[in-house]
Amino acid sequence: MVKPKLGQVFLTDFNIIKKIMNSLDVSSTDHFIEVGCGDGILTEALLQLNVPLTVIEIDSYCIENTKKRLGDEASIHWICDDVLKVDFFLFKSPLKLVANIPYYISAKLIQMLVKYKTVFSDITIMIQKEFAQKCVARPYQKVYTSLSVFTQYHFQIDYLFDVSKRCFSPMPTIDSSVIRLTPNQRLYDDDALIFERIVTACFWGKRKKLSTSLRKNPYCLFTIDIRDIIAIKGLLSKRADQLDINEYQYVADQLKAYIILE
Repeated sequence: MVKPKLGQVFLTDFNIIKKIMNSLDVSSTDHFIEVGCGDGILTEALLQLNVPLTVIEIDSYCIENTKKRLGDEASIHWICDDVLKVDFFLFKSPLKLVANIPYYISAKLIQMLVKYKTVFSDITIMIQKEFAQKCVARPYQKVYTSLSVFTQYHFQIDYLFDVSKRCFSPMPTIDSSVIRLTPNQRLYDDDALIFERIVTACFWGKRKKLSTSLRKNPYCLFTIDIRDIIAIKGLLSKRADQLDINEYQYVADQLKAYIILE
């Protein structure tokens, strides 16, 4: 067992490995990226797919232990680096990503993958259960946040299954979940950046009406009083957690001509 030193918890339950593997849609042309090999339990299973496999792991000790577990496997490309610093545009697409990562980088990883989503066919990731529930939450639910809106704006999300904390060593304090992110056709362009800024502004005052949040937030200014835009008057009386993705898209489309990004 690798001694954790970077916030890792290591999956030890082979039944969960089997469930992950059974959930994967694999073809002979796939190139898999595994993020965080840990002890190599999932790496060993991915190796059996007989497709190109790249392992990205920040902890060199984990890489060395996984290599010992697997023996000399020339079919694996090893990258010892922080995944948040990797340029995925350097890989031949499309890619499939499988990750079991420290919970504290979950949000950062998804935000980064949005920028590279055109090179991925799908992303299967194990994350904190509460975080997974936020990713798939709907309007009016308590766990519906800006993260819900951002993630659903860029991906189709499939909630696959939950994983008990007892399946890990050392045992964390919370359960996990496995979700799949399938990139949609929305480009990560200026319109997407404006959309994200407006959503952030709305959730800045989550309990306030949009008319207040959009006028007083610290993230964006407008060249006109948004209350004068007739097209969105019916939405301005709602709160941030009451709008769905399509309504946010509509608000962003109506406001983008008047927004000042600082």
